[in-house]
Amino acid sequence: MRQIRLLDYTGNVFADSFNLGDDIQTLAVSRLLPHVDGYVCREALDRVETPCTVPLNGYFMNTPHWPPSAAVRPVFYAFHLAAEAQRWLCSAESLAYLRRWQPIGCRDRGTQALLEAHGVQAYYSRCLTLTLPRREHEPENGQVFMVGLSAAARQAIPRALRRDAVCVDQARVRLPVGDGALKRGLAGELLAQYRQRARLVITSKIHCAMPCIAMGIPVVFLYDARRRDDYRVQLIDELVGIHYVHQHGPLARLRNRWLGRSIDWSPAALDIEPLKQQIIAGFNEVFAHVHREEEVA
Repeated sequence: MRQIRLLDYTGNVFADSFNLGDDIQTLAVSRLLPHVDGYVCREALDRVETPCTVPLNGYFMNTPHWPPSAAVRPVFYAFHLAAEAQRWLCSAESLAYLRRWQPIGCRDRGTQALLEAHGVQAYYSRCLTLTLPRREHEPENGQVFMVGLSAAARQAIPRALRRDAVCVDQARVRLPVGDGALKRGLAGELLAQYRQRARLVITSKIHCAMPCIAMGIPVVFLYDARRRDDYRVQLIDELVGIHYVHQHGPLARLRNRWLGRSIDWSPAALDIEPLKQQIIAGFNEVFAHVHREEEVA
């Protein structure tokens, strides 16, 4: 029986710091699988020797170790092609590989458009972190969480909310942790903290916003006004909207305080259960097709 393996985020690329958003994506897909036999490093997919099916959900990628080896049967769902990785992910060899496994389920419309422009069949699958279960109860004395916000961005937030807020930076965790299981444990605990304690999450991180939206937590999303063309965050805009804040210049903080007056700081939690079921059904269909022993044309 072919193994099922998930993406791991270990190695030299992650030696200085790591982003728990990567591991949150791995936790999200693990819930949708019958079992997990192990893990493979995202940055060494071309070196995999054990025959396995691997969901390729997430950001691709930091190194040119692409395409994956012949041992890997890729499940392309919630795939994001980073702009800085186009030089190897849009090479002739890579495009031939992608066409073999098309259509490609894309995390964002920007990735879909990019692949289609290169003659690869693609569709908009959204992100698997949107499939996390909705929490059953809201906390009685919930707290505000500010996640991944710069000092300038925080100036948009009313002082009454900032005063007792919990500050988290899940995207630049600086710990001497090389073990993938420990990182996934940290990611799981962080999700539990959001689920159990948060009455509002204010963030600039997509893999804080999307899991929290899925769990039924109100979210306000702040993002750098200079990055309005960043296709990674389009999905957030479709769900809760984006408030663009100023990160640079001597007047950035003052401008953000003014901007904050127009933001609803008491938003309702979204109910995305129908969308969630649609995403899950789409993934299950693709996974079942790829995991079969027959070759994909």
